[in-house]
Amino acid sequence: MIEPRNTLRIFAEISRIPRCSGNEEEAARWFERWAAAHGFPCRRDAAGNRLIRVPPSAGCEGAPAVILQAHLDMVCEKTPESPHDFRRDPLCLVREGDWLRAEGTTLGADNGAGLALAAALVERTDVPRPPLELLLTVDEETGLTGAKRLEPGFVAGRVLINLDSETEGVFTIGCAGGVESRIELALERGKPPTGLVPRRLVVGGLHGGHSGIDIHRPRANAIRILARLLGEIGDFPDTAVFAVSGGSRRNAIARDAWADIACRPEREGETAERIAQAAERLRALYPGEAGLFCELRESPPPAAAGGAFSPRCLRRVLDLLLALPHGPLLPDERFEGLVHSSANLAVVETGAESLTVVTSERSLSREGLEETVACIRAVAELAQARVRLESEYPPWTPDPDSPLLALCRRVYRRRFGAEPQVRAIHAGLECALIGALYPGMDMISVGPTTENAHSPHERLHVPSLARLEEFLAALLAELARE
Repeated sequence: MIEPRNTLRIFAEISRIPRCSGNEEEAARWFERWAAAHGFPCRRDAAGNRLIRVPPSAGCEGAPAVILQAHLDMVCEKTPESPHDFRRDPLCLVREGDWLRAEGTTLGADNGAGLALAAALVERTDVPRPPLELLLTVDEETGLTGAKRLEPGFVAGRVLINLDSETEGVFTIGCAGGVESRIELALERGKPPTGLVPRRLVVGGLHGGHSGIDIHRPRANAIRILARLLGEIGDFPDTAVFAVSGGSRRNAIARDAWADIACRPEREGETAERIAQAAERLRALYPGEAGLFCELRESPPPAAAGGAFSPRCLRRVLDLLLALPHGPLLPDERFEGLVHSSANLAVVETGAESLTVVTSERSLSREGLEETVACIRAVAELAQARVRLESEYPPWTPDPDSPLLALCRRVYRRRFGAEPQVRAIHAGLECALIGALYPGMDMISVGPTTENAHSPHERLHVPSLARLEEFLAALLAELARE
């Protein structure tokens, strides 16, 4: 397979531009300049989405327009020791054989690889193409915001190829819908006993991962582990807890968590020993989490106003974190190995007066989503907490009779002599929202093989990127003849 040099070059250029969710404007301007350099018109809607219209090859003017769609933002995660500043630093790309990664951070192949593929396909002159519309959306990773606010009539095409999947040779024809539950629990605080030493209980070293793609894997949740550990030491006399924190994003499985505590100096050794014993049991429970660590570290005095959690409040906090569902809840019978409904215990934060817990729920049906949300709400109400729903988006219902899917299968078989896989995914895709706005849109989602998205272990398989580019070039050539 020929090295996809042009695609990699464009990806490297994009990777030099900071583009965390909500900060994609410079990346969007890069594409505006790219479009202007090639003489393509570029539009912007009120949400900040861009649409670049690319004329067809000579002789293909009668072909229907095809939309190539990708999102401009990326999940910005890094290792605890990384000095990377996502507001200004370029990603440091590292090539290791057939794989590409970033040093200490997420790679941003989700969805930078799709952005680079779209531009590289346009720049190719060796294959015919139909009229193309490059739809580049914003703020996908924090709630599909760009797709939600897409203007009616912004695109003209009715055939859409989404470039945001993560396994080459797999055609995605459906996805889960989702919603975010924001739980607020009022805190009761009091003055802790005197003579305690402040410490920070830290949980880390976990794999984490994407809350849709990886939710079925036997991966530990740092928030749940922290709650378990606090339960282990919470019965010690005069042990105080001031704050708990964990996770960073609603669509990522929590890798790190911590709690500010204080204990009697004479009990510190016993507290550390009990934590170490609990950590050893947890490592046995999660044999794939070899990097799991639970440590008691020195810490400055807690700054939380109002003092430590009351014993009753601490029990309510721990019960809430341990009772909230996390992981796959229901399998899907239509696609082998697919999760139908799930919940992700994503983020916990402590304020002066309340504890905030964010969970994300996913399901391939509205009924499954409603059932999962009802479960979350019931647990929260038992803890006397309030729940607010945010960032809801619908599922994309699979259409196995899609004409685009049939053409994709024929092209793939002819090109590679193999049968592609067809599936739905448990993650959310912008196709769900675009399809709801444009009924009848024929859609499919493809992508190169990417591992560990949304974590600093993310990496991109370069040969799969080359295969996908060749497939898409052949597919566009077929669509140009229609």
